[in-house]
Amino acid sequence: MSRTSLAYLAIILTTVLWASSLIFAKLIFAEVGPIVFVALRYTLAVPFLLVITLQHKKKQTVEDVKKNWKLLLVAGLSGPFISQILQYIGLELSTASDAILLLNLTPIFAVILAAPVLNEKITFEKTVGLVLATIGAILIVMNITPENSTFDILRFLGAIIVIVSTFFFAINGIVGKIAIKSIDAVSLTFYSTLIAVPFIWISATLLDDVTVLFTMSMQSWLIMMWVAVVNTVIAFILYYESMKHIEASLVQIMLNLIAVWGILLSIFILNETVTFLQIFGGTITVIGVIVAQMAQARRKSNEDHL
Repeated sequence: MSRTSLAYLAIILTTVLWASSLIFAKLIFAEVGPIVFVALRYTLAVPFLLVITLQHKKKQTVEDVKKNWKLLLVAGLSGPFISQILQYIGLELSTASDAILLLNLTPIFAVILAAPVLNEKITFEKTVGLVLATIGAILIVMNITPENSTFDILRFLGAIIVIVSTFFFAINGIVGKIAIKSIDAVSLTFYSTLIAVPFIWISATLLDDVTVLFTMSMQSWLIMMWVAVVNTVIAFILYYESMKHIEASLVQIMLNLIAVWGILLSIFILNETVTFLQIFGGTITVIGVIVAQMAQARRKSNEDHL
């Protein structure tokens, strides 16, 4: 199997893990606030990331870190800090379906940002794939019911917050693509997370209830440990590794699959029902992702024949 194929498998697994993060968050939001959730997630992840970083064959030198401190700072602030906090605040205010839908707006920002920053061309396949994937994501989370048809100011505010979070996550993806050229994925994940943790705890202290740390149930702690190790440590490493072989904009487009896995996981874990419209939307999303990949696949094929 080629490295590109492995990279696609890695990003697909990443979408599964990140989709389950939203489900796990909903399970314990009755006990843990959104900012405390993010703070615990990344704080618990730091020791594991440190061990992996120290044991990694391609250890980064102090000079490497110093030279790229600006990229690490932006990666940490845009991803683990701003994007994640806004995402989970929005998730608490709105519904899981709304959050899953709006997270799929990230590729729109990513494609726009990647064009001038990374000189990645906005090809016809990318455009069509992006449109199809976004439409599919919208269909997946459409839930036209009487209770959802009325205007809810908190739900609307939550939606706006999630949209803003997708912009910052797109920035994180672009910065990650630049940083991965000189810093390995493991070190990038560790240092950006380490930078973000103090900012997250300051926000949690000011805006959330940190006293819940003394009353959390064992189930909530176990969920937090899982989210920290699997959904954060493993997922982010796979995410950055995949960008070594896949264009940043294509990676972001593939994140539309989070909506597909989110719906499936909500059925099995939250016992939610799924409609034909959601299944149809999932199919369109997958088609959109495949179409978006065609440009790079064709380019790789041409390079191999040169």
